[in-house]
Amino acid sequence: MRCPRAAKADPGRRFHALWDKIYRRDVLWRAWVAVFRNGGAPGVDKTTLADVQEYGVTRLLEELAMELKDGGYRPMPSRGVLIPKSGDTAEKRPLSIPSVRDRIVQTALKIVLEPVFGADMLPCSFGFRPKRGPHDALQVLVDESWRGRRWVVETDIANCFSAIPQEKLMRAIEKRVCEQSVLKLLRVILRAGVMEDGQVRRSVTGAPQDGPLSPLLCNVYLHRIDRVWDVRVHGVLARFADDGVPRTLKEGSV
Repeated sequence: MRCPRAAKADPGRRFHALWDKIYRRDVLWRAWVAVFRNGGAPGVDKTTLADVQEYGVTRLLEELAMELKDGGYRPMPSRGVLIPKSGDTAEKRPLSIPSVRDRIVQTALKIVLEPVFGADMLPCSFGFRPKRGPHDALQVLVDESWRGRRWVVETDIANCFSAIPQEKLMRAIEKRVCEQSVLKLLRVILRAGVMEDGQVRRSVTGAPQDGPLSPLLCNVYLHRIDRVWDVRVHGVLARFADDGVPRTLKEGSV
């Protein structure tokens, strides 16, 4: 797959030959390995990773490949759970846990799309990107401190994953992807909904909080902030998904 080089070379290019790569056996196998290494709880179907191994990984991947190729794949609703927020056990954070088979498909989709959108991402974006992490973002603060900046403002977008407008997100994706099969798959994943207390809730906003594809989708949507950010006006931005330090200001400027 030559997506990274082609995407970098032509920022206006819209890709149309991605669909058959999503259900390629080697891509699905890479997706399974990533899902297995990440672990995690079962979805609404109660199928565990051990259940998949007992059923046969190759058998399941073949079935997913055929469903995707024939257009018959439909994701299940995610399983909605509440977990305590770190440092504050009184407040709960919602998670939406896809089934194992849906996590495999989302990961395969991520493997194919990440090189396309990764080529567009700016240096100020650090979260959930290959070869980038929290320490790289922290190094920006260290470097700016050495340059004489003394003020840092930290911000967090409240309920970011659940608040992303799906149609605006799709329009951002369509700037780079024009293949209808891929766009249709993204839409059915976004609209699969969350099952809570036996009821499926579907919304026009949000991406599954615990889905492997959601961090990439979050970055695609928030990339719009990075593009319009003016360092001369606002200071240096370091963004880690929906967390950011939007200003590193010189002493005395506030």
